[in-house]
Parts: sequence; structure tokens; C-alpha cells
Amino acid sequence: MSTSTGGWHADEDLLSRYVRGDAGPVAAASLEQHLLRCASCRDRIAAHVPVPLLDAAWERVRDEAVAGRPRRLERLLVRLGVPAPDALLVATAPSLRTSWLVGLVVTLVFVGLGAAYGGDRGLTFFLLVAPLVPVAGVAFAYGPDADPSHEAALATPYPATRLLLLRTAAVLAASLPPVLLAALLVPALSWTAVAWLLPALSLTAALLAASTWVRPTVTAAALGAGWTAAVTSASRAADPTAVLAPALLVAYAVLGCLALLVLALRSRSLTTLGSPS
Repeated sequence: MSTSTGGWHADEDLLSRYVRGDAGPVAAASLEQHLLRCASCRDRIAAHVPVPLLDAAWERVRDEAVAGRPRRLERLLVRLGVPAPDALLVATAPSLRTSWLVGLVVTLVFVGLGAAYGGDRGLTFFLLVAPLVPVAGVAFAYGPDADPSHEAALATPYPATRLLLLRTAAVLAASLPPVLLAALLVPALSWTAVAWLLPALSLTAALLAASTWVRPTVTAAALGAGWTAAVTSASRAADPTAVLAPALLVAYAVLGCLALLVLALRSRSLTTLGSPS
């Protein structure tokens, strides 16, 4: 590595040895972590990659994306007016695949039945799951832990902020309706059937903001643990709906607004989502 006023950077010899495969495991691992955060070194390493090798790599990426994407969803998005490149990138989100959505529906059927016939325990189960459904969907829509095309997306001249927001909107559009249907089974259609939406959206906004520092899956796990602890504590106090008290709903709204403000201010960090800026 070499130093400059901008910090540490890889020298040309290391970049060349890395491309040839003889940089050594320690140096290679260190360089890979550095490349995730340094656009300058990513640009410089391209000069060391033989053109046939680079073309072959992109050909494999393209073939895998074309073979693995949900064509029906992509066609539907195009019909709805989404540009074709955007539709392709949205449709390849892991949490928009058929297997994920089928699993979500099956889970929500059990959650809804539990809320309808399980009394306070069923309601607790519903409050545990419902607000975390969009959080989980967004966490597994983007990031190095979930998206097999994450590295390719970082290397392409496509706005990461736009990709993240498009996938977030698509995940919310796919996940919230079945949760709302499950909420219809909540006894007497109480305000609980819709009040959970506010903490759900607030947690999702917090996930997006925090993910400009750490991996989305790590953030989602922390938020999920915190929400689970809150609902469990309220349930033990004999009132699981205490997590939806009016004062707390105001706090959720404030938290969501602050999280969106943080996301807007740190939008440039989305080029390396899940890595320190």
C-alpha cells in the first residue's frame, strides 16, 4: 500500500500481483476490503485486467442475471412504466423471488390464524412478526450478504441510491398487502390491525439509514432483537398492544423522519452500502 493525502491506496505492483493471483491470501483479502471503499483503486485496477478476461467475467455475470431473474415480475414492471434497466435490477432482488414470497404468505397465514384464535398470545405473535416483515424484505433486497449481484452493481455506473430505493419500494409493495390481509383476522378489527404500520415503516427507515454504516442484515438483526424484546416485555405485562401506545406511535414517527434525514445526508455512502464510508 502507499499513502497520499486521501489516505491509504494500493500501489501498482500490488494491483498487478492481485490480478495475476500471486498477491498472497493476506494481501489479497486486505486489498479486497480496501477496494470496496475506494473508487480510485477500483478504477486503477481495471488497467491491470486483460480485456478478454474482463469481457469473459462480464459475460458470465450477464448470463447468470438473465437466467436467474423472474421474467414475469420484470415484464410486469415494464408494463407499469418502469424503465427496462430498472425493472431488471428490481426483479433480481432476492426478497422478490417466488420462493421468498410463497414462504412469506405461508408464514402470514399462520400469523393471522394465531391472531384470530390465540388470544393475547396470538396477538403477541402477530405484533412480533408483522412490523418485521418489511424490514426483513428490505434487508435481503440489497447488500453483500444477500444479493449475489451486489459486487457487479457496485462496479456498474448505476446510482446505488436509486437501486436501493427502487428495491425498497418494490419490497414494500409486495410484502405489506399480505400482512394487511393477515391483519384483518385480528379480533374485532381493532386499531392494532393498522397501527403496526407506523413502527414497521419506522424500522424500515432506520434500517436504510443505519445500513450506510453497517451491513443491512446486521442492522435488521439488531432492530429485530430490539423489537422482539419490546413486544415480549409488553406481553409479560399482560398488554402486548402497549408497544402501540399513542406516545410511542409519535416516537416511531419522529424516529422514521430522522432516519430518512440521515439517509438523505449520507446518500453518497450508498455506493458502498454496508461498509464504512
